[in-house]
Amino acid sequence: MGLQLQNILAAVDGSPASAAVVSRAAMLAAKHGVALRLMDISPWCGTGAAAGPDHLPALARQAAESHGVCVEIIEDRASSVAHIAREAGRHSLIALHHERRVRLRSLWRGSLADQLLRICHSPVLILKSVPAAQESYDRVLVAVDLTPAANDLVAAAGMLDDSSAVQILHAIPPLHANPLRNAEVPEHILRAYLVRRKLEAHAQLLEVAAAALECQKRVETVLRDGEPARHAALQQSSAKAQLVVVGKRRACALLDMLCCGVAKRVIAWCEADIMVVPLDCPGPQSQPASAAHATGSLPAHRLQPTTADKSQP
Repeated sequence: MGLQLQNILAAVDGSPASAAVVSRAAMLAAKHGVALRLMDISPWCGTGAAAGPDHLPALARQAAESHGVCVEIIEDRASSVAHIAREAGRHSLIALHHERRVRLRSLWRGSLADQLLRICHSPVLILKSVPAAQESYDRVLVAVDLTPAANDLVAAAGMLDDSSAVQILHAIPPLHANPLRNAEVPEHILRAYLVRRKLEAHAQLLEVAAAALECQKRVETVLRDGEPARHAALQQSSAKAQLVVVGKRRACALLDMLCCGVAKRVIAWCEADIMVVPLDCPGPQSQPASAAHATGSLPAHRLQPTTADKSQP
């Protein structure tokens, strides 16, 4: 059974890209009948003065009127990544826009998405495109590594839209043959090993696809040889996938900077939106909006779809 989307948090910094973030989040909230909450992160980004005090209520009204969803504005403005991550942990999904240029103060720590993925328990949806009116994710690419977490990634893709055409991609990393040749492994044994490795990967990929058919209607498998992030970018471009789902295990900032893992390269190279799913964390601590104060959630102003024009103080 797939995961269930219960609520969505949109991180808004007052930039022009924030409108696309709220629009996409509102589309998903309307599709699944869940609440949408907006959080002002402009103090952390340093864009509060440029955005003005009314940018968040204006986006909330537009989302409520255009998509017919219940929108809440979190009163407290985020001033740190930890602050954003705490609130994100209470939601099934957090949406934010892609930072094409990393700020100087975050050069070694990475973008907001990079920093969130080190401490956040919830999937992070990174918007790289501007959604058209009522556009859904019709084509989704899920990059897996054939560990038990592969099923979680496919389930996360189904959480957004169970009617999407899903491609499950596995790229077999290149084998470093030099140590084997130094050990004088015969060439025919090496070739036989490579063939067997590919057959086993194909069988495992089919098992993942079979499990995915329980929550997805259209599933296709793609097996490639080579660097995983490179093949994810090539396959996304070839299939014109609108969303790429990839997993990431938590690592410190130094390790992230030195190793530049698959998820970070997928975010940089793919043109589509990216959903990054934490692989070594418990699930989001989601709860109904009515329980917000009991669980310590931040206070919020609520805008109903039919009364959006009466919500101003």
